[in-house]
Parts: sequence; C-alpha cells; structure tokens
Amino acid sequence: MKGKLVLLLLLLIAGYLYFNGDFHIPDNLNPEQVIDTAKNVTNKLGKTSTATETPSGGTETSVTETPTAGTAPENVTVVSSGNITVIRFNAPAINDGILGLAYDLAEKACQNGSENVRVEAYFGNEPVIALTVKNGDFSNATFEDIRRPEFRIETDLGLFDVLVHNVTVTNDTASVSLEYLAGEDSFWRDYAKMSLAILEDAPWVKSVEVIYLGERNVSVSVSSDSLLKALSGELSPEEFAEEISVVEMGKS
Repeated sequence: MKGKLVLLLLLLIAGYLYFNGDFHIPDNLNPEQVIDTAKNVTNKLGKTSTATETPSGGTETSVTETPTAGTAPENVTVVSSGNITVIRFNAPAINDGILGLAYDLAEKACQNGSENVRVEAYFGNEPVIALTVKNGDFSNATFEDIRRPEFRIETDLGLFDVLVHNVTVTNDTASVSLEYLAGEDSFWRDYAKMSLAILEDAPWVKSVEVIYLGERNVSVSVSSDSLLKALSGELSPEEFAEEISVVEMGKS
C-alpha cells in the first residue's frame, strides 16, 4: 500500500517524464532563428474544452467538518446508500497529506458499517484523487487520478520553471500558453520534456502546442506521432527538431 501511495503522489505532483538527459533539442534551434525560416507554417490553435467530470452520487447526504489525522479537510460530504458510501472533501493542499486524509475517511466509513467506500478529494473546485475500497478490503484499496486533463497538465508542468496562462484540450490538440521563466536558451532544453508531459496527460490528441509568451509570442507545435518516435529512438534529436513547427503570433 505504501508503494502505491508514493507512486500516485509522484503522478500528482510531477507527472512521468520519459526523456532522459541525453535527449535534447539542438542548441542552435531557438525562437529567433526558427521564426525567420518558418513564416509560412500554418498555426493551428485548439478550441477550449468544455468537458467536466462529475463525481458519482448517492441517495442520502450529510455534511460534516471533522479534523482527520491532525489536518482538517474542508466541506466533507458523505453520501450513503445501503452498504455503499461516497465521501467528498476539499483538501487544504496537494501533497502527501491528501492521501492520508482519503485513507482515514475511508477507514472511518468502514468502521461505521460501509463495506464499499469511495473517497473523492478536491482542491478548490477541482477533482484530484479518488480512493476506492471494496468489501472492506483495505489491502487492495485503489487510488485513481481524477483530475481534468487541463488541470492535470497545469499541475504536471509545475515541475518546470513556467507560469501557465491557459490550457486548452480538444479531441485533436493540447495547447498550453505559458511564460518560461528560466530564459529562452533553457526553453529548448525543456521543450521536449514539457511536450511529452502534456501528451501523457492527453494521450488521445494528434498534436501538442506550446505557446511561448515573451517579447515575441511564438507557437511551437509538434505531432504526437513525432514525439513518440523521438521517445522510442526512431527520430534523432536533429530529425525531431525538423518535425517542430514554429510560428510567430501577433501580439494582442
């Protein structure tokens, strides 16, 4: 169980990044140089996703605010029907404490007679993580990442030195506009890893776009297929760089 908690916590905080330190975009590929040779590339922006995720409901509802394990979860809602209980709560922060809160709340529900329990943790209005216990078997309890793709992407990009302005996910495109605070030169060293993190959180999309906001706003996009080929070694760094489309965007 401890191993599962650690694994899921890593997923929530940082995401999985599969590019190793040896894979990099050539140093001579920078926004200024590429823009001058890619003026005619068509810029394709995604449309804002309207998808939402609604936790499962029940038939009887009560609201409590009970401190757990020294931390007070907020707005705890308990929904019970027969021997099934669904608990929702707002976590004070996204850290290792959120897992302990979910586990403790599930344990209390089982002690009160519910064999099947689902605990859903929120941060603000965002769903974050769910714990499911079946037949009172805590040894086989399962954790599930229930974040929306947009929130998942924004959270996982927190590993990098960026300020995310907007995340848009459609059936075809995942697009992120951000400020890269570490500087233009470092951007290209992180670009492939950021794009892969975005693709992992929205694996159905056909392309990934990063909109670089700075003195010159630049759209940098690549197909999902090219990302996966680069990851598997089918494309060299130089070949991967040739697959990247860079378009300067008009300032608003």
